[in-house]
Amino acid sequence: MSSKKATCLACAKPFGKEVSIQCVVCGLWIHHKPCSQVSDEGLKYLEEMHKNTGSAYWACRACTAYSQGITKRMNMIEKDLDAIKGDVKQNTEGVRKAESSIEVMRKEMEKNKKEMEETLKASERRMMGEWREREIRRKNLVLHRVEEMTGGATATAEDRRTADMEKMRQILDTVGLINLVDEIKVCRRIGERGEGERPLLVVMKTEEAKKKILERASQLQGTDLEDIGIVPDLTNLQRKEEEELRVEAERRNESELTEEDKSKNLQWVVVGARGEKRLIKTVERGRGGWRGRGRGATRGRAYQRGRTRGPENRASKRGRETTEEEEVEMDDQENPAKR
Repeated sequence: MSSKKATCLACAKPFGKEVSIQCVVCGLWIHHKPCSQVSDEGLKYLEEMHKNTGSAYWACRACTAYSQGITKRMNMIEKDLDAIKGDVKQNTEGVRKAESSIEVMRKEMEKNKKEMEETLKASERRMMGEWREREIRRKNLVLHRVEEMTGGATATAEDRRTADMEKMRQILDTVGLINLVDEIKVCRRIGERGEGERPLLVVMKTEEAKKKILERASQLQGTDLEDIGIVPDLTNLQRKEEEELRVEAERRNESELTEEDKSKNLQWVVVGARGEKRLIKTVERGRGGWRGRGRGATRGRAYQRGRTRGPENRASKRGRETTEEEEVEMDDQENPAKR
C-alpha cells in the first residue's frame, strides 16, 4: 500500500519488496504476511478502499486494543456525563422550586409588612382618637337619676334647659359649691326624650371645677338628692378597661387567693377614681362590700334605690355612651382598710 520502507512494527525487520500495511493510528508499518494476519480478501478490500477514497483504515493490534480501551472509557465518560446532566437537571428544578418558594415567601413577607404597617397606623389612629376623646371629656360630668322636666308638648327646649340648669344649681348648693354655677359651660340631656330620665351632661369651664364637684358628690347622701349619681364622662374604652379590672378582680379572688390570704380576709378589689382605676389586694371590709366615696360616684342607700328603679331609658342608650349607669367600688386611697 505504500512504497515507503520502514522497520516492521511486529518483527522489527526491514521491508523488502513484500506488501506492507500502515496503521492509521500510530503510523507504523507492518508486513502483510505473516505479521499483519490480514487475509488476502482483507488486503484486497483495503486496496479498493484506498483506490476509491484515497485512504484506507487499518489499525494494528496495539492501537486496536488502545482504541477499545479509549472507547470503553469514552462510554463511561458519556454515562457519567448523562448522570451529571440528570443531576444538573434535578438541581435546576430544585433551584427553580427554591426560587419559587423564595418568591412566595418574599411576597408573603411584603404582605405581612404591609398589614403590620396598616395595623400600626390603625393603632396610632385609635390611640390618637382615644386621646382626643379623653381630652374633650376632661371637664365633663354625667349625672344620673336627675329628675327631668316633662311638661308635655307645651314645654319648649328652652324650658327644659332652664329646668336642668335649676337642678344643677340646687345640686351645687346642696354640696356647698353654689359659686361654681358660673363655671358651667354646657348643661344638656343625653339621648332622645322618652320614658325615664335621661342622663344629664354637664361641661365645666375648668377641670378644677369638675374635680371639686366630684369630691363633694358624697355630700348628697342623706338629702333629697341622694339618688343622684355623679361620675366623670368616660370614653367607651375607659369603661371597658374598668369592667376588665372588675372581671380580673373576681378571677383572682376565685383562683389566686392563698389560704393565708383567706385567713387574713384579704381580697383583690378595684380602687381609685373613675378613669383612674387599679387593682390592689387589701382587707375585706364588711358584708356590704366596698363603697365609693370622694371623687367617685355616691353609693349606698341612694345607689340601691337607683338600681331598683326599673329599666333604663331606651332612648338614652341611643345617645352618648355615658348613658349606662356607672359604679364605683372604692375611692382612690391605697389602703382603705386603714380608714
